[in-house]
Amino acid sequence: MRFSRDRRGQSVVVGTVILFGFLILALGIYQVQVVPTENANVEFEHSQAVEDDFSDLRNGILRAGATGSTGSTQVRLGTRYPARTFFVNPPPASGSLSTEPTGAIRIRNATVGDGAHPNAAAFWDTNQTFETRSLRYDARYNEFRDAPELVYEHSVVAAEFDGAVLLRTGQTVVADDRISLTALTGSASETGIAPQSVDPRAVSASGTTVPLEPTGGDVTLKLPTAVENASALAARWNRALPATATATPNATGDALEITLDNGSDPYRLALSEVSLDATGTTEPAYIVSVGSETAAVGESVGVEVRDRYNNPVPDAVVSFDGENRTTGDDGRAFFEPTASGPLTATINGTAGPTYESVSFDVSAGGGGAAGNRINVEWLENETVQIPPSGRDLRILVTDSETGDPIEDAVVDASYAERSATGAGPDDFVTASKTGDDGRTIANFDPSAADTGDEFYLYATAGDDVDRIVGQIVDSGFNGFGPVSAADLTRQDTQNQEFQFELTGSLAAGESVSIDLDDPQDSTNTGNNFQVDYQGATGSATADGTVSVTASTDSATAEFTASSEIPDGTTVTVTLSGVETGNNGGQNDPYTVTFTRSDSGAAAETTFGVN
Repeated sequence: MRFSRDRRGQSVVVGTVILFGFLILALGIYQVQVVPTENANVEFEHSQAVEDDFSDLRNGILRAGATGSTGSTQVRLGTRYPARTFFVNPPPASGSLSTEPTGAIRIRNATVGDGAHPNAAAFWDTNQTFETRSLRYDARYNEFRDAPELVYEHSVVAAEFDGAVLLRTGQTVVADDRISLTALTGSASETGIAPQSVDPRAVSASGTTVPLEPTGGDVTLKLPTAVENASALAARWNRALPATATATPNATGDALEITLDNGSDPYRLALSEVSLDATGTTEPAYIVSVGSETAAVGESVGVEVRDRYNNPVPDAVVSFDGENRTTGDDGRAFFEPTASGPLTATINGTAGPTYESVSFDVSAGGGGAAGNRINVEWLENETVQIPPSGRDLRILVTDSETGDPIEDAVVDASYAERSATGAGPDDFVTASKTGDDGRTIANFDPSAADTGDEFYLYATAGDDVDRIVGQIVDSGFNGFGPVSAADLTRQDTQNQEFQFELTGSLAAGESVSIDLDDPQDSTNTGNNFQVDYQGATGSATADGTVSVTASTDSATAEFTASSEIPDGTTVTVTLSGVETGNNGGQNDPYTVTFTRSDSGAAAETTFGVN
């Protein structure tokens, strides 16, 4: 047999070689075409995610500037590609987050107008400017070539493409008659793949606004920018601004100039500074008086120390003719003069500009409660919630030595913005004098304020001042869900249950009163009563106490929370020892009213006697 001419195995070998070649070709095509496409999709999804992170960071900066709150936002700098066994990935896509100085914010053709203290205007007229930075994110993608660079500045996130600019958020600089400017300070310089935390911190939160009026021309805001195409940026700003404002690039293209329509009403200016690296401090810039600049011996005089952003400065030293006082968190300090004559409160030494001091005229004083050493206090929580309809707030005046209530004491109530976007209260009125129990009422009407606004509320009497915070809440906030009152049986001594569901939590010390005047008012003389709560005692299913006050014609049960009662909790109040007369003497159904002390919200129900 001749094996040299036998070729029966060659076709198998050739087929294997061809199949292997096709496999190599397919793998090559997948590596060249499919892998880049899939990686481009990964990069696109990361680009969308980092835009969300950047918007969250923007919101954190604005929130810190408006309220002083602190928070942390993670920015996903880069991304990795899915692992592939037989294919090769490029290096992970990295990104960079960095700040760059852009210049100073300027406000032209404007001065602090009427309604502000003269020292505020005097300080402003020194031509204040506010250095700021832009925050930029740039990704180094391997496949996604059209990803934008993101820039945060002046409340907006701008997406910068080749020759084009889009805004990813709205602007908060100009809204109706309010100007809000936040200077961004500190530095950030991060490059890599892993998420990085950024912690905006308020150096000066915009707790105070000042009126801004034009001087000889249209009020103009100069906002420096790091966006290269300032013309395209201005076009986007014009879409976001109200009709009363117009944005144009300046001649050098490194800033936007926003021109405001000078209407009849002044703008309210809110300034703040936010740092990205926990650096920066606020320093006393000027001082204003709190209340009147005339006083009597034995009465307190007050001042507020502000920084260059017009915001209160805590822990600042104020010299009242050589006697030092330190400001609280609200930037205020109070002093009780002991002699008549001029009194000067000064910051930063004694030889500074005029806006660093306030003068008071102190007289010998007169009689009455105002000349006594007394104690004035709000009978409310440190933060009290006020619905749009307004709320009565209780004030107590007592002798500081004996604790006895003082009758006929003159009490003054005032307020200052803590964090507000609205126009403020329409009215804040107190009764002229305290009653024989040392109490009076101040009615706060916030109908011109916005939900979420906060105000410092001051009660002043004689030589003392007390302060709480008033928080404007929605009319449906801190109210009631379902309420009920159990029916009673005739001619019996029994328990009666009242239930109410809380909408919004009830803070410790706050209460829910149950008005039982209607059934109690129907009480007859002798033993022929209809419903009688005299002698009744109370208990509750929630952490708190129940007190019952009743006479022959009125009755109230009051639940007072000992600790915070969460939103949505149903509280059952049980009154024991409730007496009823015969059925024929009843005048039901009887109306029961539930009222919250924190918001003034009320709800009604009825019950019968069977």
